[in-house]
Amino acid sequence: MRKKTALVVALCAINLFLFAQKPLLNLKYEENYTPTYDEVIDLFQLLDSKYENATFIENGTTDIGKPLHTFIINSEPEFNPEKIKAQGKSVLLINNGIHPGEPEGIDACLQFADDILRNKNGMKKWLDNTVIVIIPVYNIGGHLNRGKYNRANQPTPYETGFRGNAKNLDLNRDWTKCDSKNALSINKIFNEWDPDVFLDTHTTNGSDHQYSVTLITPFPDYFPPAQEEFLRSQMIPDLFEKMDEGEYKLTPYVNWINHDPLAGILLWQDSPRYSSGYASLFNCYGMMTENHVYKDFADRVKSCYQFITALSEFTSENSEEIISSRQQGKEELLQLKSYPITYKVDTTQYSTFTFDGYETSQEIIDKVTGLPRFGYDRSKPFSKEIRYYDVYNTVDEISIPEYYVLPQAWTEVIERLQLNGIEMVPLKNDTVMEVVVDYIDEYSSPKNPFNGHYMHNEVTTRSETQQISYYAGDLLIPVRQDRMKYILEMLEPKAMDSFFRWNFFDSILDQREYFSSYGFEENALKYLNEHPEFKKQLEEKRKADPEFAKNHRAQLNYIYSNTEWAEKTLKRYPVAKIY
Repeated sequence: MRKKTALVVALCAINLFLFAQKPLLNLKYEENYTPTYDEVIDLFQLLDSKYENATFIENGTTDIGKPLHTFIINSEPEFNPEKIKAQGKSVLLINNGIHPGEPEGIDACLQFADDILRNKNGMKKWLDNTVIVIIPVYNIGGHLNRGKYNRANQPTPYETGFRGNAKNLDLNRDWTKCDSKNALSINKIFNEWDPDVFLDTHTTNGSDHQYSVTLITPFPDYFPPAQEEFLRSQMIPDLFEKMDEGEYKLTPYVNWINHDPLAGILLWQDSPRYSSGYASLFNCYGMMTENHVYKDFADRVKSCYQFITALSEFTSENSEEIISSRQQGKEELLQLKSYPITYKVDTTQYSTFTFDGYETSQEIIDKVTGLPRFGYDRSKPFSKEIRYYDVYNTVDEISIPEYYVLPQAWTEVIERLQLNGIEMVPLKNDTVMEVVVDYIDEYSSPKNPFNGHYMHNEVTTRSETQQISYYAGDLLIPVRQDRMKYILEMLEPKAMDSFFRWNFFDSILDQREYFSSYGFEENALKYLNEHPEFKKQLEEKRKADPEFAKNHRAQLNYIYSNTEWAEKTLKRYPVAKIY
């Protein structure tokens, strides 16, 4: 009887093992089809219903009115970020569909989730020390705006989503300014999970070559020394080696110096407006896959899948070192006296690698117009050594203050700081403080909006020490805290994607008080009589500048602008510093 029972148990175990190996999802990327939004949701809900160690939850809202979802995969039915972090597990966050016309990651993550949950090829062991969080579709509005004419350069799949979201925003330019509900939600998700590694999946049509997948790696020079060393010596080379072991080879994202591939490739500098640049603000290893638009959709999905498996395996194998290097990097940041805010590629430093490309020509005859154009000749493939430039030097840096002081009036900025976990101390009483303030001397802005803003470029500033009144409720922000990098990048006006550049403080650029030539005369005369030194200065300027001496308005404006009547708040950046 005991032998029979043991046999039954063994047979049941074998049947369960075989069932676990059977795919649950029926994906159709081999048929040039990517699922609709409703189909994506149904497929993840199906996985949720079958596996207790995975859950599919609503996690914020979006501009289209539909919820943002996360799909969490763990080794056990524990899905609380704080408890998982307390266990010492690393977190890998994968975002898909930020540009819904680039859907490979959606299909690849569905396939990956199905495979790891059913333990295909022993993949489930990666969950022993790593939790994987997937955002199935980020730009839901764009994904619902589906059609076959959305991507002019893309032959497959048959239908895809639209690049803009429900507010016609490019969500991969919105990570820090957060004009969309999508971005507000994903900021919250990011800070709840505090991922150690982050991947955003994309497609590119910027060049032609033999690869199905390319990678924008984390930008090493954004990171403190311990993390930069980990990236250059371990993470980046290991990921490329893992990919070389599979069907699809990996190349750095093809960001040419010019159209000739033999001139070399530059590492893409992903500022904080982009997903991976935003991730770096939190010492997170953020990156983007860029699948190659001219390859068959099935190959793009499978190569994206191959990278996701390589990244998951690497994160699991190096979980402890990833976590410790991030912590060391944060500690190194806290010791800095200055902080770089602009960079320039160092063309004297480079590595080389074998690149599989195609010869280029300026004389390819266009099939539509019959005229010559630049292009790639696929009949002439090559494998040649080219240069890769991935070292950037600091161009400009700032001295790090101990505190920023932010008046409570700037509610939109405060909301974003709170969303990203920044510690701020409200003043209890009205007070006067001596602070250092920046004045915006010069800035330029484009004629046309960029993602809904007239973003400021070429910003120059000067600093003054002033006594300024602050009021109960204004905020004192300690700089040396866990999210120090975010604070510096967002509050320093000249930083690449600061709140100032994105127009959050534009009202300081407007003059509020004026003078009339008629009404100001008596006050100006009184002032000159009471301030003989300034009167002498005005007379000397008249002598030195004949045109000025003949211009009534210019002389009154000189008096107005160089005396106590001038607005001290005009162009004075409202975020002050205490050193």
